[in-house]
Amino acid sequence: MKYFLPYWEDWVHKDFDPVTEDYKKSGFENSIFAHEILVEPIYDGILVSLGLFELKLKLIKENGLPKIRNFYNIREYLRLPAHLYIMGDCGAFTYINEKNPVIDVEKAVYHYDSLGFDYGISVDHICSDVIVLEDKRRLNEFSFVEATQQKSGKFKIILTQEEKEYRRKVSIENAYKFLKLSKDKSFIPIGAVQGYSIETYIDSAKQLIEQGYEYLAFGGLVPKKTEFISQLLDKINKEIDITKIKIHLLGVLRENLLKKMKEYNIYSFDSASYYRKSWLRATQNYLGIDKNWYSAIRVPQSQISRTKNKISESISLYRLVEKEEKILKLLREFDKGNIRDIDSILEEVISYDKFFLRDSFNEEKFFSLYKETLESKIWKSCDCKICQSLGIDVVIFRGANRNKRRGFHNTYVFYRKILNNKEDSVVLCNRK
Repeated sequence: MKYFLPYWEDWVHKDFDPVTEDYKKSGFENSIFAHEILVEPIYDGILVSLGLFELKLKLIKENGLPKIRNFYNIREYLRLPAHLYIMGDCGAFTYINEKNPVIDVEKAVYHYDSLGFDYGISVDHICSDVIVLEDKRRLNEFSFVEATQQKSGKFKIILTQEEKEYRRKVSIENAYKFLKLSKDKSFIPIGAVQGYSIETYIDSAKQLIEQGYEYLAFGGLVPKKTEFISQLLDKINKEIDITKIKIHLLGVLRENLLKKMKEYNIYSFDSASYYRKSWLRATQNYLGIDKNWYSAIRVPQSQISRTKNKISESISLYRLVEKEEKILKLLREFDKGNIRDIDSILEEVISYDKFFLRDSFNEEKFFSLYKETLESKIWKSCDCKICQSLGIDVVIFRGANRNKRRGFHNTYVFYRKILNNKEDSVVLCNRK
């Protein structure tokens, strides 16, 4: 079963120094990707959404060809080795609140082909139960059961079955057109399967197979409950010949379903959940080689603009910087084995954190979680290059260069120990 990591400009500065917080140049020119840091594979490929180009990276046409950051080829842009795949999708979640997809089929085929994708997924529309509109005047575009205005002023509307069926039909029609236009192109076409029930998903899949698709991607599953996805897998296994048809699950990573996915010969899936937990979760930011989650220790940067607005007026910036530097030094001395008193270190960490204005901060909870992390010294048991080079800084929650590297490590552990059960890359060290 192949694993793809969704991409959203997920690179870090290659010469980042965690002690000085410095790097020579900002921007993409000084970038390094996870597959360039880690020798061992941590994914089988990368999934790139065309929605990324629409929202963040602007494709520039030059000599009739699209160009990304002066690259005419997606593989060259990502500096991706030949043994890793590049899959493209249309980014349907980016236009879920629109009546129709904002990317047309011709444009998708053109970009997949011109930029050198290995696989391209057809243009679909998610059969969502709920969408959100900013403008009340747009309500008449949709058939809905209920519309509720939120505190933000936006309107939350519950779509009718007829509206969801419209989206499913648009996805099927687009898939048919996409397959015809993809003939003799450089990429392998994948049909996007949409539905709003298990039965409609299976019906959509069968229609795409009749059209000639040999590779299907089931979309819109991210908000679905695990039980729904499990039942859908059962139905796919029963109704579709997976010896002839490859199945991809878009955005789905439910660890308790991995066994069933393997048993049913699901060909591929993608998810960034292990990667993004590194900084999006309040706790469970570092995945240990023991397959347990640990909380990264928050030491906010006091001198960046995003943080300065959240500092309490009860302490001067000068004093806060002193405390910040002291804590980082204590943590690194602990890592070297020069300090053994964990409680005294954590008292400094918690007292520092209290000066940052938060909606809520449970001191006892985080003291306990941080203590578990420090007592484990779990980062010392991992031989990945990130843990080896960063040391304790890999479990310090502080800035994108650390947080994303920690996310790369999480992906490494997931891919090798959970997905593929590879123990050869793990070296256990004696804990102090």
